[in-house]
Amino acid sequence: MLADASVCCSAELVPFGPRLQYHYAECSRCGTLQLSPMPSAEAIERAYEWEYAGAKHTDEFSNPEWWERVSRPYRQSVVRALVDYRARGTIVDCGCGWGHLVETLRQSGFDARGVDLSRDEISYAQLKGLPVQRGTLSDLHELEGRVSAITMLGVFEHLIDHDSLLAQAHRLLCEGGLLVTLHPTATLFRLLATALRLGDRRRQLPDLFGAFTVPWHTVLFSIAGTRRVFERRGFQLVDIRPAPQGRLPGAQGFTQRVLEVANKVGWALTGTHWPLVTTHVFVFRKGSSAAAG
Repeated sequence: MLADASVCCSAELVPFGPRLQYHYAECSRCGTLQLSPMPSAEAIERAYEWEYAGAKHTDEFSNPEWWERVSRPYRQSVVRALVDYRARGTIVDCGCGWGHLVETLRQSGFDARGVDLSRDEISYAQLKGLPVQRGTLSDLHELEGRVSAITMLGVFEHLIDHDSLLAQAHRLLCEGGLLVTLHPTATLFRLLATALRLGDRRRQLPDLFGAFTVPWHTVLFSIAGTRRVFERRGFQLVDIRPAPQGRLPGAQGFTQRVLEVANKVGWALTGTHWPLVTTHVFVFRKGSSAAAG
């Protein structure tokens, strides 16, 4: 039995398939995929605090040096967006993990700091001397109204209370401040999961390179679903870009590079209708506080 409405549209959910002891469902309106039922806040916080790095939910995430190399194109695409939109002042990386984006931002001349729930990852970043702390945006009371940009690299697909986080971000950002999120989107993973299971939604979902990683990947938003969630919390969409692929070694890395080239061509021809982009970079600007109430 499906226990939740769609997190982005409040529309009916349709069963999409099991993954281990969890189940994903599809929004009947926008195609977003989400766990149903959603994990509790306590279960998710416990999973991040004690299990996220240690459980090695994917090998590249559990090794900070390897993930630093694999994720370099992602970090560069976030920095490029901030440069293009002339971000100035304090930048907060929400869900900073091992601290690689905070480090890259600081090396690029930005005044960046980070927050994350993982004890292992925060300890690693702090040992490198990075200005990060364990916690969430709600712990940064002293920065309310003073943050020029908030970044989220592979974070939005992990949340269970998107409205709450976006309300916190809205309070921290100065007028006209930016929120840049890079996260996987649903279209390609929905197509692949359907094809590999021959359309049988009762069969186990494949991992698909960590896309269906439970319980951490709670939601794979569609583009329309992403826009809907942000706009109802007072953010205005100003840009969508296809994110580059990561840099895994071997055959997977070769596939990533081929897909990246194909996506550049397909995006140039069809824009957001191109179905093979695994991950997008969204740039939002803080809008009316009334919309965020």
